[in-house]
Amino acid sequence: MRIRSRTQSNLRALGASLLALLALASLPAVQPAAAAVLGVLPDAAPDSLMVLIPPRRADFVRQDQAVADAAASSANTDLIAAQGRTGEAKARVDVCSSEIEALKAKVKLAKEQKSETERANLELQVKAKELQLEALKARREMRDAEVGWAEARRKAAQVRSESCQKELELLEKRDSLSAMTSASAGMTNLDGLLRLQGEIRDLERRGLEIAKDAAEKEKSAAESEANLLGKRLKLIEAQLALLAGPKK
Repeated sequence: MRIRSRTQSNLRALGASLLALLALASLPAVQPAAAAVLGVLPDAAPDSLMVLIPPRRADFVRQDQAVADAAASSANTDLIAAQGRTGEAKARVDVCSSEIEALKAKVKLAKEQKSETERANLELQVKAKELQLEALKARREMRDAEVGWAEARRKAAQVRSESCQKELELLEKRDSLSAMTSASAGMTNLDGLLRLQGEIRDLERRGLEIAKDAAEKEKSAAESEANLLGKRLKLIEAQLALLAGPKK
């Protein structure tokens, strides 16, 4: 019985040692800030798992998170302002549309009274107002696009901040694993090592999911910006037409 017990203890110690070696092999050196985005990950050793989120210094990650938080705050401020301008633009479109309807009613009255000079003058005013309406509609579309862009930027920055937070949590767990595997107590704490490695794998998977979501939202924000720039170009054309005036 004593020999059997000693054999089991030796096997358990050997298993813990191998697990510790595996854990250490899967802990890469901390990379500088430039390694935040890597095109190609280095190959892992044959007896280790590939680390898919290369570790960075925690202060660099916190710096990126602060930048993301500031971007989210700025975008939120822009969003509130853009929403106010959108309301104003829509109101001006409604007013101009009402003015055109009133002028058309006067044109109809001038026709009935056979006042050709008055009718021609009123029709010219209608054309001018319609050009103004087109410019106001283009401005309203631009304001709507500004709202969309600000909202897309805010969402992208918020998720990027969340991605940094998950990266910090992963760094903390990796530090705990490194400390456990380097301590003599960790050699016999097989359950603790297994649990910690499982937590690291879960954090890495979730971190990749959030980083992917952030990248997709940043792409959406870029598309929103392109849409906004297109609306601004359209507004330029409408304003040029307004300055040229109606064709007689």
